[in-house]
Amino acid sequence: MVGAKIGWKLVLMAFTTVVSLVAHRAVTEAWKLGSGGEPPKGNKAGYVEVVTWAVASGAAAAVAKRFAEDRAAQYWLKSTGTLPPGYEKEDSLTKALDTP
Repeated sequence: MVGAKIGWKLVLMAFTTVVSLVAHRAVTEAWKLGSGGEPPKGNKAGYVEVVTWAVASGAAAAVAKRFAEDRAAQYWLKSTGTLPPGYEKEDSLTKALDTP
């Protein structure tokens, strides 16, 4: 069981890392297209710009995390034939995994 937990954490970490990098790149490029400049850094930007960037990047991170967890769980289920450690049969994620 310990090996499965470690394996699951490694799979989840790999999926999360890749999806997070893609999401960060996407939100940065969207910012550049929308504003015509680089995302705000340091104290050179105004409050509205900083808050808008925080909301956009936070939303992208949340969506990326959920997407990565779902895809990692699907991969785990297909690879092992069992649910990832810690997932119950009644989980809403399990219902999502059952759909093609």
